[in-house]
Amino acid sequence: MERPEARALVDKYADKDITVRHLISVEGVMRALADRLGADPDRWGLVGLWHDLDYDRTQDDLERHGLQTVEWLRSEGFTDEEVLNAILGHRFEQNQTDLMSTAIVHADAVAGLLVAAALVRPQKAAGMSVKSVKKKLKEKSFAPGVEREEIRNVESSIGLAMDDFIGVAISGLQSVAPEIDLS
Repeated sequence: MERPEARALVDKYADKDITVRHLISVEGVMRALADRLGADPDRWGLVGLWHDLDYDRTQDDLERHGLQTVEWLRSEGFTDEEVLNAILGHRFEQNQTDLMSTAIVHADAVAGLLVAAALVRPQKAAGMSVKSVKKKLKEKSFAPGVEREEIRNVESSIGLAMDDFIGVAISGLQSVAPEIDLS
C-alpha cells in the first residue's frame, strides 16, 4: 500500500488531531529505525502509522485496542500479516515475534517523549539533541505517560544503544515534523 492510501486510512479512522500527530511521529521513528537496521522503511512506516489507529475508539475498552485496527485493515483489503502482527505487537507481548514487532514498542515510547519535548521548545523538533532528550527522560514529571523503561531497555531488546536509538528517533521525528507542525 502506498503512503497516500495508508494516510487516508488514518483520516478515516482516527478522530483526534493529537492521535494523528502521534501516529505520524511514530511512523517517522519507525522509518528511521528501519533505515538504521537494514529493514524495509515502507513496511515499518505502516506499522508506526497504524499502531494506534483505533485508540480514539478503543481507549475505554483496551482489550479491543489493536485488534480493532487489524479488523479494519483487513476489511480495507490489507493482507501483510507481518505488519498486522507488529501492530498487535505494540499491545500484546505474544505478538512481539520479530524485530519489527518489537521495535514498535520502543518507537511508540520514544516518539511520545520526543513530541512532548518538541512542544516545549521554541524551535520545536529542529536542533533537538540526544543530550536534551536524555535529560527529559530523567525528569519523571515530564510527559509522565511515557513508558520510560521501553526507551531504557532498547539495547537489550533490539540491539541499539540508547544514545544511538534516541539519535535515530530524533531524525525520524524531524523527517515528519513539517507534517505535524513541529518544525
